Amino acid sequence: MAEDVSDSGVSAPIVAGIAATSAALLMTELALTRIFSVTMFYHFAFLAISIALFGLSASGVLVYVARDRLSNASTQGLLCAGSLLHAAVTLVSLALLVRIQIGFDRTPDNFVRLLAIYILAALPFFAGGAVLSLAFARLTGRINMLYGADLLGAAAGCLALVPLLNLLGAPGVVIGAASLAGMAAVCFTPESRRRWTAYAIALLVGVPTALQVSNLAPFDVVYAKGSSEQGRLLFSKWNSFSRVAVYNQQQAEVTLSPKFQARSLRRCGWTSTPPQRRQF
Repeated sequence: MAEDVSDSGVSAPIVAGIAATSAALLMTELALTRIFSVTMFYHFAFLAISIALFGLSASGVLVYVARDRLSNASTQGLLCAGSLLHAAVTLVSLALLVRIQIGFDRTPDNFVRLLAIYILAALPFFAGGAVLSLAFARLTGRINMLYGADLLGAAAGCLALVPLLNLLGAPGVVIGAASLAGMAAVCFTPESRRRWTAYAIALLVGVPTALQVSNLAPFDVVYAKGSSEQGRLLFSKWNSFSRVAVYNQQQAEVTLSPKFQARSLRRCGWTSTPPQRRQF
């Protein structure tokens, strides 16, 4: 096995990369619970947990099965490539997940879309899990250090999640997780090539981030509860437990009681049906 990092001398950047990868995975998993509750329905929020477990488990199996084929590759090279892939698939998956429309019907089309969601959402966990699996399998001499970094990174990701959800929203948190994966790639790169990896990560994450803060916003939710938001969304704001959206449309009849009377609105001063406000 080709080793450019000795078991007894795991460097601080390697430890930092493990912590960043673990934080990115936890932040992605928890942010997806919020995104799924908006793009689909509340009970689909728990789907993110099973997807994370699936992706992490599958990556461990892959690393074990391919151990002989990867034996001649350097540890740092594999960790860097895995982290770059982790950052890239996190951004691509997010951009696609917010654009898949899911309905109430039990149709083959809906089944295919759910399957696509499952596969796309599993990709970040598969790539990030492969990074952790490779590190744990190859750097066994300081496994205590790596495992501690893994736990500390996960804890830091959980602690940062709530304020980041309030500040950036769930899509912004996933973009931040991709940035952490990119930082891990920089940490895993040999020092002589670290600058070029940093440039690549700045381009990989910086361009989507710039597009998100512009009018293009490729990571904003397109379908909420199976309905398109294009052309009718007046306002939306994420917080740590929901997303509040205001629409320029009449209240949907499905949300009103059969005994609803407009007189109650007139007593409150409304002269017409107010815009619809939903909290997901």
